[in-house]
Amino acid sequence: MRVLVAGFKHETNTFASNRADWAAFERGESFPKPTHGDAMLEMISKVDVSASGFASVAKRHGWTLVPSLWAGAVPSSYITDDAFERICDTILRDVKTLAYDAIYLELHGAAMSESFDDAEGELLARIRQAVGRNVPLVASLDLHANVTHAMLAHADALVAFRTYPHIDYVRTGERAADLLDRLTRHGGREPWHCERLPFLISVSMQSTSAEPARGCYELLEDIDRRLGTVSSFCMAFPASDFEECGPTVWSHGERAREAVGLLHAHVGEPGQWRLTALDANEAVDAALQRADQSPRTVVVADLQDNPGVGGTASTTGMLH
Repeated sequence: MRVLVAGFKHETNTFASNRADWAAFERGESFPKPTHGDAMLEMISKVDVSASGFASVAKRHGWTLVPSLWAGAVPSSYITDDAFERICDTILRDVKTLAYDAIYLELHGAAMSESFDDAEGELLARIRQAVGRNVPLVASLDLHANVTHAMLAHADALVAFRTYPHIDYVRTGERAADLLDRLTRHGGREPWHCERLPFLISVSMQSTSAEPARGCYELLEDIDRRLGTVSSFCMAFPASDFEECGPTVWSHGERAREAVGLLHAHVGEPGQWRLTALDANEAVDAALQRADQSPRTVVVADLQDNPGVGGTASTTGMLH
């Protein structure tokens, strides 16, 4: 089997001021710089991204990878139309001209462009229109993806990270390859089910090394082992201000509806996700008291100006 592989990664904070132009993707920074064709295959053999995990499983199955474009930019405000269309045009050109039997995309899931609130859904829609319904299309997502109706409709299967901080890039790509293998062996799209949570979860409550998130993903793993499903829980990226922003639970497999029901009953209780944080004055008072008592550095964190989630680290309110 020949599998076309492409990657498009951006986490969009619509409250930030700096937009992601093509130069931001060219810099890459915490992501690899854009690569296309054989250079992309070389990149994923040296860097741990989800496409690396997909490639390792593909090799075991004897699949041939057909490389397209891989591009990512660090979190910021909207992707410029020029950058988004450049990425889409490159991938679509390969989709329309290269020879392959299936497609794998490494996506983030919370990308927004100046013209499209659901950038990944738009890319998937364009690909699906080009290839029709008979070409299997699988994508991997970040745990912070805002999973939309378009993503679920146009991809045959989606699978997301299960750790934050993210240490399962490669494992997620392996799961995506396993899902593609299931699709090809079963002759088409498996039964699937999805449920949304009617609230947002602060990024500060999403660490999977602590409760409640840790227990949620332990339950997810247990459910998949028992039911033979492949399930995902995206806690979403609340700084993406659009209609479909929010946590989502979904599953693939014959018992997908049962799996989602069990997981949703656990993760859907809103009280467990409530963040307890100090306001600005309380935080400064507490920091000054701690500084009097400890020789160590005390950090006052303005959580909403986190450059790791698209902020610019330029607000001065806490300093004042």
